[in-house]
Amino acid sequence: MNKRNKVAFYLPYIPDGNTTPHLGPLYLSALLAADGFDTFVFDERIDRRVLDALIDFRPDIVGVSAATPAYKRGLSAAARIKATSPDTYVVFGGAHPSALPEDVVAGKNVDFVITGEAEHSFPELCERLRGPDVSASALSGVKNLFYKKSGAIVRTDPGAFLDDAELDALPFPAFDRMDIKKYFADSQTHGLFRKGSRVLPIMSSRGCPHECAFCCRMMGRRMRYRSADSVMAEIEMLTGKYGADEIYFEDDNFTANRPRALDILERLAAFRPKVHVKFANGIRADFVDAEILSAMKRAGVYSASFGIESGSPATLVKMKKNLDLDKARKNVELAKSMGFYVGSNCIIGYPGETPADARESLDFFLGLNLDSMAIVNLVPFPGTEARRLCEEKGYLSPAAADWDNYYFAIDRPIPLINTPELPADEIEKLIHRAYKKMYLRPSWLLKSALRLRPSEILRGASVMMRHILSGKNS
Repeated sequence: MNKRNKVAFYLPYIPDGNTTPHLGPLYLSALLAADGFDTFVFDERIDRRVLDALIDFRPDIVGVSAATPAYKRGLSAAARIKATSPDTYVVFGGAHPSALPEDVVAGKNVDFVITGEAEHSFPELCERLRGPDVSASALSGVKNLFYKKSGAIVRTDPGAFLDDAELDALPFPAFDRMDIKKYFADSQTHGLFRKGSRVLPIMSSRGCPHECAFCCRMMGRRMRYRSADSVMAEIEMLTGKYGADEIYFEDDNFTANRPRALDILERLAAFRPKVHVKFANGIRADFVDAEILSAMKRAGVYSASFGIESGSPATLVKMKKNLDLDKARKNVELAKSMGFYVGSNCIIGYPGETPADARESLDFFLGLNLDSMAIVNLVPFPGTEARRLCEEKGYLSPAAADWDNYYFAIDRPIPLINTPELPADEIEKLIHRAYKKMYLRPSWLLKSALRLRPSEILRGASVMMRHILSGKNS
């Protein structure tokens, strides 16, 4: 019997309210299962005691999926895993290790870091770790790998992103390698509102060609597309095998390839059983039109979040977000007239943004009469141009020293930068005021009372009360 055959994935808790399944470990679980590994995904977002269960699983290899706000909890988990089982290999991957691989692998309880897409590298590493030879020569063939040897950090050759054919060849995510019932019971799909009770994600493309300075672009700038046949086969699996009644797309830029987007939407329109469809992101507000929106409506799409980020032309230029605000406004109005639940995001406090810019931006968003809006301070994630600018200018606030604060806190802003134009306390006041103007409108409250489940109303009320109490002197 092969040694080192059990692989666990650990997803640390992040206080952002999103408890939907993470596709990365599920793709890796499917690949490893085909090679005879026993795998399971342990997600602390749906069970705070899950680390006990992971240790009881007695894994030989643990993959830690570490976004920036999850990094410190990942390190704490690695310490506990190593204290319980010193011979267990701990491998970090995800956005934060991809941005700062040498910092992460230098950690006492971290054996390896894999950067970028891991569908090739992680199974290859696991295969080598369960064999007798774990020498540097054996590891050299694993791309995008960082590890320690004799006190020095070793980096293997970089690997290429998966191409279209390789994406199509991947097995579908192994949702049976997690506790799917807990997700269905506690699912928060990028917002308060959902129509289905069994909601699962899908990603039909990877990459984004745009240059937004606040984005880390872990999937690269080159767009890679799965075929419509592959996407529809996965949706059939999600509905047939797992009983999903709502699908949400996690693409960074679903509409980048217009003919392909229309093809998938028309196939969804004919798909049975009919499913609810949501786009949590991936819809550029200036890339849609009546044809795309009509196809989305026929496909069962009820909710779409448009990427706008700022309503100030000056701030958009600073962000390198090349967006036509007039088109965005018209398309939001069109989507709302067609009955879509429309959301968007507004970032306040980008370096160089003035109080006048911020007010102009918030006025733009408030004038859209959106169904939902996340108003957040800039989060200067490692690896982004925004981060480099803030470091060069000395704009990082004391709160930026703690990686735990690097999430989009809709319930309480945590300003991570201080700029001469917009100090952290002013950013916080602007966000509190905007939330109160947005969510205390009588029309919005009435629509929400008719639309949301009781549990969703309670969650939204809790968030709103924090803004009212925190911003009472704003």
